[in-house]
Amino acid sequence: MNLSYYIAKQISGNKQSTFSKFILRLATIATALSVTVMIIAISVVHGFKTKIREKMFVFWGHAQVSMFSANPSSLIGDAPFPKEEQLIRDIRSVNGVQSVYPFILKPAIVKAEKGLEGIKLKGVEPDYPMSSSDAIQFSGRPVQFADTGYSSDLILSQATMNRLDLAIGDAVFIVFFNPEQGNPTVRKLKVAGSFHTGMEEVDKGFGLCDIRLLRAVNRWGDQDISALQIGLKDYRESEQVSAQVYQDYLQPPMSVSTIREIYPYIFSWLDFQNTNAALILVIMGVVAAINMATALLIYILERTQMVGTLKALGMQNRQIRQVFLYHAARVTLKGILWGLVAGILLCWLQLHYSLIKLDESVYYMKTAPVSIDWLYILLVTLGTLVFCTLMMLIPALIVGRIKVINALKFK
Repeated sequence: MNLSYYIAKQISGNKQSTFSKFILRLATIATALSVTVMIIAISVVHGFKTKIREKMFVFWGHAQVSMFSANPSSLIGDAPFPKEEQLIRDIRSVNGVQSVYPFILKPAIVKAEKGLEGIKLKGVEPDYPMSSSDAIQFSGRPVQFADTGYSSDLILSQATMNRLDLAIGDAVFIVFFNPEQGNPTVRKLKVAGSFHTGMEEVDKGFGLCDIRLLRAVNRWGDQDISALQIGLKDYRESEQVSAQVYQDYLQPPMSVSTIREIYPYIFSWLDFQNTNAALILVIMGVVAAINMATALLIYILERTQMVGTLKALGMQNRQIRQVFLYHAARVTLKGILWGLVAGILLCWLQLHYSLIKLDESVYYMKTAPVSIDWLYILLVTLGTLVFCTLMMLIPALIVGRIKVINALKFK
């Protein structure tokens, strides 16, 4: 057995002074709290980013094929292109693509008895998903597509319905403006259902209807569409898949845009959350390391006579430093394990019981989101252990400055 490890094990089992025991216990608690906060921080930030992305993807997918636009964030394109089943099959065959939905997007005004509001109407086909999920809640019923003609059903956001004092089943007038036609086009539709994501950028001024309604209003052909919505199995592949789709299957003036290009400010804001999480990790890591380094320094000073005795017996400074580092590492590991248990337990409780509530108008969700990523937790654990160990090397250097003659006289 390693001599330094053996001595560290023996002094760990010996009765320690009250002050030394208090300092080590305090350092253990500080390390545990730091690890707990770090685990909660990365789990909440990861969960928050995941939920926001899901809300963004629910209506717009991960990428969109449309006619070229200098401003892809406008979403609305006036130039249609024919829906080609072969193109849709080709895109679906690309590795990583999960779904492809044709749609038409058109600005309109909803006119109700209590007021009016501008919206973007998205015309979709019968296979478009309109069921509730973690990212969106639907109420009422989906659009009922007729065999002939277009459906008069309309799906509005709950936020729009609240502002216009509408209820499911109410009739509204939808006003469309086509510059080439001169006079506005008005259609009477019925609110068949509502949706709610809690995210203003998605809910505000948006609705779903039959794609054939917008074709009729635009006077487009029976197969004309504005864009193709592409859903992926992994959002991180959006740029790679978009580049492949454009290179293999599209010809100018058609183009493909990722959701990040359409909503750049939202994704830039989400990226900024990584900075916040990193700042918390650094602060908590420094707190844990300083506490352990301070505790080790005090512990070494209390064991000055032992250091002198070991030196007198011929142990090298490196071996004596290892004695204290082994002991401190044991205390650090104990604190990390406690922190792991506490952090994971608190995240699990929030995940299953939603103990912490949020203001949805501010945070876009009703409860604090949590997503436990075991890789991040492993990195936090190893990072804390390594950083604390490196910091503890500093007070351990004091062993070399302790003189044998002075240490043996020390009381």
